[in-house]
Amino acid sequence: MNLTPPPSLAEAPRRRLKLHALAALFLMFFGFGASLIISRHVFERLPHLEDEFAYLYQAKIFAGGRVWIDRGDDPAKYFWQPFLLQVKAPDGEYQRQFSKYPPGWSLVLMTGVWLGLPALINAFLAMLNVGLTYRLGREIFDPITGLVAALLLAISPMALLINATLMSHTWAMSCVIVFTYAYWRTTRHGQGRFRWAILGGLMLGLLAATRPLTAVAMAMPTAIHALSRLYALSQKPNSLSPHQPQAASQPGLKAQLTVMFTFALATLPTTGLYPLYNLITTGDARTNTYTLLWKYDTVGFGEGYGLNKGGHSLSYGWRNARRDLTEWFRDLYGVTLDKSIAGYMQASFGWGAGVGLSWVPLLVGLFFGRRKGWVWFFFLYLVFIVGSGLLYWIGSVVNGAAAYSVRYYFEATFAVCLVSAYGITAWARALQHNPDESGGRLEKLWNRVYPIYFWLLVACAASLIGYTPARLREPLPPDWPNGLWRYNKAGMNQIAAIDALRGDQPAVILILNSKAPGFRDNWRDYAAPLAYTDPYLKSDIIVVRVYELDEVPPIAQRFLGRTVLYQIGEHLYRSLDEAETQVNMP
Repeated sequence: MNLTPPPSLAEAPRRRLKLHALAALFLMFFGFGASLIISRHVFERLPHLEDEFAYLYQAKIFAGGRVWIDRGDDPAKYFWQPFLLQVKAPDGEYQRQFSKYPPGWSLVLMTGVWLGLPALINAFLAMLNVGLTYRLGREIFDPITGLVAALLLAISPMALLINATLMSHTWAMSCVIVFTYAYWRTTRHGQGRFRWAILGGLMLGLLAATRPLTAVAMAMPTAIHALSRLYALSQKPNSLSPHQPQAASQPGLKAQLTVMFTFALATLPTTGLYPLYNLITTGDARTNTYTLLWKYDTVGFGEGYGLNKGGHSLSYGWRNARRDLTEWFRDLYGVTLDKSIAGYMQASFGWGAGVGLSWVPLLVGLFFGRRKGWVWFFFLYLVFIVGSGLLYWIGSVVNGAAAYSVRYYFEATFAVCLVSAYGITAWARALQHNPDESGGRLEKLWNRVYPIYFWLLVACAASLIGYTPARLREPLPPDWPNGLWRYNKAGMNQIAAIDALRGDQPAVILILNSKAPGFRDNWRDYAAPLAYTDPYLKSDIIVVRVYELDEVPPIAQRFLGRTVLYQIGEHLYRSLDEAETQVNMP
């Protein structure tokens, strides 16, 4: 006889929640593993965009205990890297080399440099983002909604792509999710509200020290929600009285004002990292380091903003937004129309959304959640991040393609997944078959899963197996037929060519110019060794852009004990004599 007492009704929900949590944990590890696999097999653990080079180089500077590198009187061309600045120190005695970007992401990436695997950081953050999205959806809505949102984020082709790079967007999304979750906790009654306010403020400040414009956009939904709550509380009689009874989970006006003040105050220490970085590197905390590289690279409208004739304008911003949203509709969930159908709809009805269908779950979520305040709260993340993009002169689509997907909208992806998940779960409940739960265990499970969850899993599998691999290898303009594989020529084949000539010895690669007509140096020809170059000049491979033959002897003397190789265009040479023949070739 089995004397084990049956589980109580109170224990049953805990058992179901545990299953949800285990499924979310699986999705977290899936996100972690997928990031590392794509990073290895598509990107070869190398930076490919100029932004990534700058982030990684600055992380290496930070890892060595410095904020900038003293380059003395060396010409900027010698140790040039994409999107690095080399400016005179305030006293004018030497030059400082550092990244043009705010320091937030490079400070985090520094940990990956210490560990010897920078790609590990975004992989861990990808895992964290999936788990936090589940937690946020579970607490604000319900466990199923949280799990579906985590699934959508985990399989999103856009997320899988960006999480495998060295870009700052995955970290920025982590900041937004933690900041949002902390704000949610401050709206609840309890003694921990101030701790959550401090955490939320610090994370918003870190976002500002990473992507300032994104921080402003992501703070707006919270600001609107907080102000509306404060207004509602102010309309209650005696709302400032500590003796006024409140709802069990809602703090009063005075308490909420204090929490919001704490929240705002907590942003200052981490936000201050950006002006502090500017002060240390340039001598002026107000410096916009973007404009030290390109004067036009700033937010705003009119002459001098961007490269368009007459400067940036709202019409140019809207043009960028339309292009970006068309790509976003494809890459968010990887569910698309056939191109012939999209072409017919465009020709017949003026359809302008391209082939992507990722907007469908979002509309379903807005429909079923039209009376749910938190659904609109999360939708506002998308509205404001798209709106913030209107202020900037360039979008994610460059040269006719979004190589790294719609990265400028990426930080709002978790919120869009939550809205979509709310719609999917609400629709599933509306269509749920056999609500009386009659039948066997398998029949009950099937009745819960079919039809919405069944087809959701089919769509996710099709996106993961069909769309994402094709997207990663999709030909990109102007001339990248293999898509992101060795995009911008960055690949381990460049390192292999150097290894074949240097053997076991450390090497210095001296880049020379050719006098051949039409020759132009292109950093992509030596992108991988650039990524290997250490700012402290201690790495096995160092790239020096010498260009002129008469500058070779003094540079070679600075790197005694290293194999000296010479490169012109894509070609490497063992000796200066071989290289000199090519330099002087008419």
